[in-house]
Amino acid sequence: MNYEAGAAALIGLCLSGVLLLAALSWMVNHAHTRLTAAWLLGLAALVMLQSLEFLYHATDMFLRWPFFLKLVDPLVVLLPLSLYGYQRALQGDNIFQQRLPVLLHLSPAIIVALMDVPYWSLPAAERIDWMLKVRVDESLWQPLAPYGNDYLAIIAGLSLLYWWRQHRQGYQGRKTKLGTWIKKLQTVQMIVVLSLLGRILLSQGFGWNLSVAFALAPTSAYLLYLMLSHAQLPQSLPPRQPLATSPKQDNRRPDNGKPGSTDPDNSSATPADSGAASDGNAQQELFAELQQALANGAFRDNELSLGKLAAMCSMTSHQASAAINQCSGSNFYDWLNQYRIDAAQQALRNSDTPVSRICFDVGFNSKSTFNTAFRRISGCTPTEYRREQQS
Repeated sequence: MNYEAGAAALIGLCLSGVLLLAALSWMVNHAHTRLTAAWLLGLAALVMLQSLEFLYHATDMFLRWPFFLKLVDPLVVLLPLSLYGYQRALQGDNIFQQRLPVLLHLSPAIIVALMDVPYWSLPAAERIDWMLKVRVDESLWQPLAPYGNDYLAIIAGLSLLYWWRQHRQGYQGRKTKLGTWIKKLQTVQMIVVLSLLGRILLSQGFGWNLSVAFALAPTSAYLLYLMLSHAQLPQSLPPRQPLATSPKQDNRRPDNGKPGSTDPDNSSATPADSGAASDGNAQQELFAELQQALANGAFRDNELSLGKLAAMCSMTSHQASAAINQCSGSNFYDWLNQYRIDAAQQALRNSDTPVSRICFDVGFNSKSTFNTAFRRISGCTPTEYRREQQS
């Protein structure tokens, strides 16, 4: 058993476990879309899976359960893709929207899986024997499946490729915090590249075949630090003001001005306790407040989230979400985008403002997200809509 590598793998596993929990918290608190949530959780899960594999090797568990040897290789190769996909999803881009890009992005994992098939087909005793040999010297590795420096070079190359793609595409939105966050994620990509290249150089130049667990743990720690340092802790909301009541309800209000029944001893009873309003009516009243906030222009805020809108109306995110889902029949972002697209349509009809400026003026953070939402609601692009209205 390699105690040093085992300790590093265990630390990496603990960090990746907390990272997965932080990703769940980050997803909820920042109101991620399904796409960004999927990429973020996938990234955290792959880091955790890699940590488990390191622990599996360092503690010699492969001697008892050889079936899992190199079984996760094709999945771990997807780590650079998951980080890149998350960055693009934050900007409203779905890199899997078309079939050809899907095949291109998944091709490294498919190739690694095909190369691993001959090794997977070996008897268990042979697979164990090869693993024991390469502990002495990695150059003894003979199967076709990539191992050691070759496997690390694949991941490093993919990380560098995706870093370059994101660097070339850049961030086109106006949300400063989001642009800063994406740059920090690119830093994580470069840390992965440099750590893997450093390990390859040490192996080739000095014969030091250090476990990559020593690189994964610090990388996981840095990524976890980024998430925790950007997390927004729950804040206490201001007390909700009583909802406006009808004249009939006002006549039943006791002399002391507190809501309740005419019995002074029952002044602490709430409308729900007294049965004065049904759940449906309460949801409609909450929804009306949210509608009024958007009608007053809140939808133009590029950083508007469910929690932020709820705080404007002195309600919790859960109350706001329930009211929107029940009364609008859609989720928060679809409902919000309807207001933004309505405003965009009005600007396209009544002004010569460039489409790119309208995009940001109505609250969107990227032109791709704006175009996708506009086409879904209007059935055409903003440019086509303006042309039709002017003809």
